[in-house]
Amino acid sequence: MPAIEAKHWNQVASGWSLRGYSNELLGENKIKTYLGLIARWADVSNTKRILKTDLFAEAFGPEQFLFDMAQTNSGVIAIDISREIVALAKKEARQHNVDASRYICCDVRHLPIQSNSIDLIISDSTLDHFPDEEDIITALKELARVLKVGGILILTIDNKSNLTYPPYIFVRLWMRLHLSPYFIGRTLSFARLRNILEEIGLTVEERIAILHYPHPDGLVRWLESSLRRVSKGRLDNTIRKTLAYSNRLEGKRTRYLTGRYLAVKAVKEEIA
Repeated sequence: MPAIEAKHWNQVASGWSLRGYSNELLGENKIKTYLGLIARWADVSNTKRILKTDLFAEAFGPEQFLFDMAQTNSGVIAIDISREIVALAKKEARQHNVDASRYICCDVRHLPIQSNSIDLIISDSTLDHFPDEEDIITALKELARVLKVGGILILTIDNKSNLTYPPYIFVRLWMRLHLSPYFIGRTLSFARLRNILEEIGLTVEERIAILHYPHPDGLVRWLESSLRRVSKGRLDNTIRKTLAYSNRLEGKRTRYLTGRYLAVKAVKEEIA
């Protein structure tokens, strides 16, 4: 299965530039949201060893935030199952004057990293691209293994509570009709995620829902591209303000009904 998944993501990477998926304003909003979330939950500049669990955004530009993080901590280890994506991310990193020597190709379910060696893990919508819940559990166990006692896991996955999140049978149909540019996997409810994390020695200290727009986000991406093209950029500030306004939903009681991703901060506890 890992070989098949690696082949899939290599193919996605090879054809990505032809698909036209470049949403600059959505990317700006996503970067700001992730950097703000990480700053609230961790001290990146004073963290020794950081692991990021995929490099897709870094390979293709508009939604990356790792290169911004590298301005305060250049020692980030980053992984991806696709050799093509790792190579593209390294190329982009050089253009940002970022050290990419610790970007490696591997499977998050089988990390070539020493146990109890990572202080902070950032997993941004990586684990919701697996076909089965067991794969998510295996990956979480592996992340818990490499995390130090007292270390922090910041994890985001597709939010099942979002009002627009469809039954998985429709997700499969969406992919079969080639309406998705890549494989969309399973995800977990917060209750299920918390139970799994507790079973493997991680305690959830914080949770929130982020990026408040529909799932899948194809319609939002199409709207941004269409409005920018038709208005020739004159509506850019209006789009930015609309996205900023939508972020205020994070503070509402209904946030788990509107948030695109579920985000949690979990800390590894010492085993008694």
